[in-house]
Amino acid sequence: MAETFQGRVIIGRADAESLAIQVLNFIVADVDRIIQFLNITGLQPETIRESATSSHFLLGVLEYVAKDDELLKAIDQDLKIRPAAILAAIVHLSPEPEEKPLNAKVAATPQLPRRNLFH
Repeated sequence: MAETFQGRVIIGRADAESLAIQVLNFIVADVDRIIQFLNITGLQPETIRESATSSHFLLGVLEYVAKDDELLKAIDQDLKIRPAAILAAIVHLSPEPEEKPLNAKVAATPQLPRRNLFH
């Protein structure tokens, strides 16, 4: 089953970023939560707004939340965003793994004929 956010299925980067911004707003709205977030991330209050335009930062917000069960429960209760939706958004914001090209030398090595030892 696909996870939803605000009644829509999370289908891409834009939905994932929208979810992350809503989660960030939830953190910023509570003094204790924002102080803990700032202490862990090392950010300053003045830099949060500027940082929020970066999808890497938004990914970090979701990863931060995903590691805190109490925060996940609070977000589920208050915002009606299920933990699985947060995990789906993390997947959408995560960079694609780099494809490593096959080593040409290995790919060009001819296969040796197999011998049947049991004639």
